[in-house]
Amino acid sequence: KNPENISVQDKTCLCTQFRKFKIWTCGHYVYRLKDTTHKLENGKYQLLSAEEVFQDYQFSKDHAIKLPEKIQSAPSETSLATA
Repeated sequence: KNPENISVQDKTCLCTQFRKFKIWTCGHYVYRLKDTTHKLENGKYQLLSAEEVFQDYQFSKDHAIKLPEKIQSAPSETSLATA
């Protein structure tokens, strides 16, 4: 089998589609993840659900980012580390 010709017969994940069209989501542009969320009062970033990230990817137009509703920071909540 040729590794350049990947074929998925029944289900196709987003990663497969990205690879097919040579679109890479990490690396140079990973810093832009901070643009898709809110920096909280405690200096951490609000952690988004996979659904929020995917819907932003799915429905964004003209490079606009649909920010999620901002949550109030709490000491016990899970959020991204400070940068």
